[in-house]
Amino acid sequence: MLLKKLVFDNYKTYYGTQEIDLYIPEDVREEKKKNIILLGGLNGAGKTTILKAILYILFGKRGMTQSEYKRLFANIINNTFFDEGGRECSVSLTLETDSKEEWTLKIKWFFDQYKRMTLEERKLEIKKPGSTFPKHARIDNIEVYNKFIDRIIPYYAAPFFIFDGEEIKDIILRQNSNEMKDAIHKITGMEAYKQLLIDLRSLQSSIENKLARSVSQKQLTNVQAELDEIKATTAKLEERKDKILTEFRKYEKLISDAKKERNDKLLQNSKSREVIIKQQSRISTELEIAKKDLNKFLKENMINIILQDKISSLKKRLKQESEISHKRILQKTSLTPYHNFMNQLLNKSINPPLSQQQLEQIKKIGEEVWIKENHIRYVVPENFTEIHDIANSDYSYLMNMVIKDKTQVTSLINKIDKAQQDLDRIEIEIRNAPEAVNIDGENKKIDLLVQKSGELNLKLKSVNQKLNKANEEKAHLLNKLTRLSGQDENLEELQRKSDQVTRTIKAMQQYIVDVTTMKATFIKEEFSNMLKKLFRKQDEFGRIEFDIDTYSIRLYNDRLQEISIQDRSAGEMQMISSALIWALTKASDLSLPMVIDTPLGRLDSYHRTHLINHYYKELSQQVIILSTDTEITKEYVNLMEQNSYKQYMLDYNEHKKYTIIRDGYFKFVR
Repeated sequence: MLLKKLVFDNYKTYYGTQEIDLYIPEDVREEKKKNIILLGGLNGAGKTTILKAILYILFGKRGMTQSEYKRLFANIINNTFFDEGGRECSVSLTLETDSKEEWTLKIKWFFDQYKRMTLEERKLEIKKPGSTFPKHARIDNIEVYNKFIDRIIPYYAAPFFIFDGEEIKDIILRQNSNEMKDAIHKITGMEAYKQLLIDLRSLQSSIENKLARSVSQKQLTNVQAELDEIKATTAKLEERKDKILTEFRKYEKLISDAKKERNDKLLQNSKSREVIIKQQSRISTELEIAKKDLNKFLKENMINIILQDKISSLKKRLKQESEISHKRILQKTSLTPYHNFMNQLLNKSINPPLSQQQLEQIKKIGEEVWIKENHIRYVVPENFTEIHDIANSDYSYLMNMVIKDKTQVTSLINKIDKAQQDLDRIEIEIRNAPEAVNIDGENKKIDLLVQKSGELNLKLKSVNQKLNKANEEKAHLLNKLTRLSGQDENLEELQRKSDQVTRTIKAMQQYIVDVTTMKATFIKEEFSNMLKKLFRKQDEFGRIEFDIDTYSIRLYNDRLQEISIQDRSAGEMQMISSALIWALTKASDLSLPMVIDTPLGRLDSYHRTHLINHYYKELSQQVIILSTDTEITKEYVNLMEQNSYKQYMLDYNEHKKYTIIRDGYFKFVR
């Protein structure tokens, strides 16, 4: 990643729109080995402003208390511009990611007439390679923005690539703190390995939970076998039922034919019997029609009859939810002016500031007053929960569904029973009627057929009972098989995965041990080599150790006695910290620019020369140095001339009280 451009618009000491081009082209970096941009300025000219502006654009209030934020941003609008009537200022930073995307991050502040900040606004533009126009985004959720930025510029890496040279010793002084350990673990990549191990253990725990409720393949096979067996039994019973039913209908037809034959014989002899027989025929027809009507009605309305209470309850609930939803919309519409007013009110600066709880109480009490004063009657019950989410078409269908009761079914059954009773009665009347012809043979034949039909009816009922029981068992086994098959996975598959994850975790643990040792050795060697290049006394240290567990540096003298780093001079601690940054940067996979403020202030000429000759030239592809004329003098500018790509001068005008950014370094260079 590279910084491309920094733009100030009436921000602090920078009047008007001031731009610093920080970009170093790839051919300049790769072929000409130029990686340094030098910005010079006297104290108070705005060097530290540049460093802190870059930090705040990237990371916002992270690592900053509210009081620190107020102190740093209480007077950020340029005084001259404010006196001229200006009420806003901004800072923007353009950078290039490793994937060649161009990101422009901009912060804009707004002020009232008393120079109090009223609003801070963040925007982000991303221009992909080959695109003509960038995509714009306004940052409303700072947490989402932070995660987005950390993808290319991790916050934990900030102390190692944007820092004040005079405060760099704090890295060594804080090296045993948990915060510093975490930062070093992350910048060296160790945190990613540990997170992977955590994820693997989480996966292992998930598989173990699945194992606890899994089912073996053997159990599935047994249930499937039972289901196949009951299906075979059901098929046989269905076949037997069809045979009996066919034979039963055959006998019913024979009985009907025998009765017709007998009745025809009687019609030849008796007018009275003819009337009875006609009546019997009519009732038989009515009986058949009633049976068909009953079957048709049950087929079309059985579900509605069974679910009539449920349908009625569902309609009532849907109507209630519709009314509540309508009330909620009306209530929300009625409260919109109130919410708009409160948002504007609470965005104003309040001194002293109210707590979040107090703000919420004000909003709640104000809402109740607003409802009362505006006579809003559409109050939604707080404990009411909508449990249905259906389309309007489905709502209309359910509300228009006809509710059927069993009255008509009872009426049809009663009609069938009455017709059957009438037929039985007429049959008795026919038998008792005076006969001119002998119909005993026909009656015996009918009785024999009725007896056979009754036997078949009993067999049919028995088969139906067995078939119903078999179907219930089949449904139970199907549900059981579906439930077992729908579980996570079978036992054997889960056990295989568990073994694989366990082996992966063991391999990962060993890998972390090996990589940690390798990283620690690499950091120690890079640290040791750089420290020897930077220190005036080449034999100052007898041994240098890098603690793998704490990721901290230990130094020993020529007698192998540990040296207290805290007892070293400020300049020496700066050199030690610089060497540690060098080692961690080389051990990291991150490619980041370096921004360093007053890097040589506490150092003597010897150590300054060594930093310039051995450190900054190889530290990063882009090293931005902010310096005074007494730090990097003409001598040191000449030393870094071969690797210096650009120089800027922060020229502060004492009369106009603002800084102008000019090309070139101090006058002795020009």
